[in-house]
Amino acid sequence: MTYPEYKMKHDIQSIKLLDGRLVEIDFVSKNMISSDMKNHQFDFTWAIQGDNCHSTAKNILRGMFSTHSLPYVENCTRFFSAVLIDAFKMGDRPVELLRLADFSDWPKRYGINSWPFARAILSKWIDADLPGLDPELLAFLHGPEAFEERDDGWYFALVANDPERGAFTEQELKSVRDGVNRAFEEGAIDLFEWALVWFLIATGVRPVQIARMRLKDVIITTGPEVREITLCIPLAKGEQQISGARWKRKSPSVLTDVLLRYLAPLANADPETPLFVMQSCEVAIRITSIFKRVRTWSNRIGGQIPIFPYRFRYTLGTRAMALGATDHEVARLLTHRSTRCVQYYRAALPTLQRPIAEAIGPEMAFIASVFQGRPIDSLEAATRKGQPGSVIRDFAYLIGQTLGACGTSAKCHQDAPRACLTCHKFEPLRSAPWEQLLQVLFDDLESETEDRIRLITQEQVDAVRAIMSERDSYARASR
Repeated sequence: MTYPEYKMKHDIQSIKLLDGRLVEIDFVSKNMISSDMKNHQFDFTWAIQGDNCHSTAKNILRGMFSTHSLPYVENCTRFFSAVLIDAFKMGDRPVELLRLADFSDWPKRYGINSWPFARAILSKWIDADLPGLDPELLAFLHGPEAFEERDDGWYFALVANDPERGAFTEQELKSVRDGVNRAFEEGAIDLFEWALVWFLIATGVRPVQIARMRLKDVIITTGPEVREITLCIPLAKGEQQISGARWKRKSPSVLTDVLLRYLAPLANADPETPLFVMQSCEVAIRITSIFKRVRTWSNRIGGQIPIFPYRFRYTLGTRAMALGATDHEVARLLTHRSTRCVQYYRAALPTLQRPIAEAIGPEMAFIASVFQGRPIDSLEAATRKGQPGSVIRDFAYLIGQTLGACGTSAKCHQDAPRACLTCHKFEPLRSAPWEQLLQVLFDDLESETEDRIRLITQEQVDAVRAIMSERDSYARASR
């Protein structure tokens, strides 16, 4: 057999890799390609069948060699080929379509950590509008929230780990919060939109629950120091939704501040007025519109964060578990009637937490420029000089010493001055005792055992270091 005949029979093609090398790959056989890390195995023997479904998968993987690393393509090839082999080996069905059932027990077979590799292939499949995916599978990929409590709950676990539709990492959530606040301050989004996003962030409710909320469901009470809010969340599913049953929940302090500002113009409105005047189907449309005007960034996908209402829900459940909540507590927080889905959420939690740690480790914090504020030489240079609440002092650690100024009148009531360190409206004094505060933060890092708190403190350490670095550079330039 001549080489041209062998090449035609074996589907050998010259492919330019991401690193610029030109290699020959047999797309119906086994291949080994070396990198500076190791040898990578690519088995395309499954593609010899040549039907539409196998050919589409092969062509998608072929294109990925020029746009992705060899380890990434290796994982995509290994896991997706396993699906194709398992889906069609029985011979009791047409080989033209992949079904949702082919992915229903994915975590049992391949482990939840492998799902993003299969999801990457399916996303490219959809983007190219190619045949081979069953309508039910397409419905799941476009709107997985509809499958939240279906079957044994593995769909829920898959969605929770989806980098484009699942729970946010800590870095992503921080980017969303900061981006929304900045957009509101700059006038890119209005008060209604600002309040809507923060309501989703803080409560994780479904769109239908937002549509059912009324002004009377926001109960404002006055405490010793500040006003507090209790939310009456309507149930979304089951018989009690007909009778208007609601579960009460205390509003987090940040959401309380936002809602008080949002509700001020509605003080004399009918209590039966919808809290947000919109249908449930309009929530996702409005959220998409908002985040076209909000700048966000995801370290793990390297671009703008895809935002869907249910992502806030998955994130709230994940964070509650990370803080030690029980399955029943999380179920009530998410207004589930049982722990059926929550148990699969917990099973996937270690996989969810690893990318969180990777996304906001010390090296990432440096790259992301944790400190975003504006250093000043004196309070006379502050944006809100002389206004009440503009001076930031440290009473807990540095006996009331002045650290800087607050550049916003939002009255966020967060843990000043530590929370101020990562706020883009903070205006630190270059002359403040930053070395003393840095030592306090170092002591906290050494004594803290919970990873989540250590990550937050590490961000504050990096912010102080950035302030000190700017201070020293400014001093050298002024000599």
